[in-house]
Amino acid sequence: MITRIFSSKGRYLGKIVKSVLGATCFLYLTQGLAATMYSNEDSYMGAGIFYGPGNIDDTVLFGVVIRNIAFSSPMSYVTPFVNNGEGGPSICGERQLEDKPDGLLSDGVTKVNENVDVCALELNDMKILAAIVDSGPHQGQQIATTTNSGDMIMTMDFALDLQIGKGGVIKVPFYGTTGEVTLPTSLQTQLGIEGGIDKAGSLVPGDKLKGRLGDYDSDGMLDGAIVVAGNMPLNSVFLPGAPYALIRYFETDIPYSGAMVGRLPNHRESYGKNDKPILTVVDPDL
Repeated sequence: MITRIFSSKGRYLGKIVKSVLGATCFLYLTQGLAATMYSNEDSYMGAGIFYGPGNIDDTVLFGVVIRNIAFSSPMSYVTPFVNNGEGGPSICGERQLEDKPDGLLSDGVTKVNENVDVCALELNDMKILAAIVDSGPHQGQQIATTTNSGDMIMTMDFALDLQIGKGGVIKVPFYGTTGEVTLPTSLQTQLGIEGGIDKAGSLVPGDKLKGRLGDYDSDGMLDGAIVVAGNMPLNSVFLPGAPYALIRYFETDIPYSGAMVGRLPNHRESYGKNDKPILTVVDPDL
């Protein structure tokens, strides 16, 4: 479990993060530079963990590389929507699951953002195409901003595709943060009806996941952990209403030398690489 810093010093660190990150991103903005974010099994701490949905066991999170990140302001960035159809480049999940990738989900209509190169999600020995898609309020873009507290918020239109056509396309709102999220109950329980599964893998409602933002692998570049918690939609053919959560460890090529908000786990989870030493982060309140 990641523990975030809560105190007046924590708020002070937030200001440092915002100041240093803002200055770096201002250079990217004014010089028209693009950034890259990546997360896979070779990343520091691995790619992350996907919890659930429902009673499905915890699993290693799929890999992703986000390219051509453009800064719309010193504290906000957008991953623009790009889709070249059969011309590629196709995302990792399409290359894994389809003989002839075409930049579309199996409904034949929904386009994927090829700047967000997502690999397939493996659940219960089943491979599911995961993608950022154009059919939603974000119009296929990935949008992020850094708050006054130093937390990064990331939103997008996310979809899971069971590869069976329109009925197997599950569109899931995505709200990620380097702050904190709490696992909800099932939508059935929230609505007072029977049939809900009130867990997400090893997590139960009320459990919290906490992220971080800084330079924890000491390579001079921004990295951290984004956490998400939510529910599968009630119209999903796959575990409708069940809660899910994830923690996504990420690295970037954005230079950073500021404060660290949050801390590493006390031990390395069984997921991911074990060939690097565990970092010790001193709580500034001590």
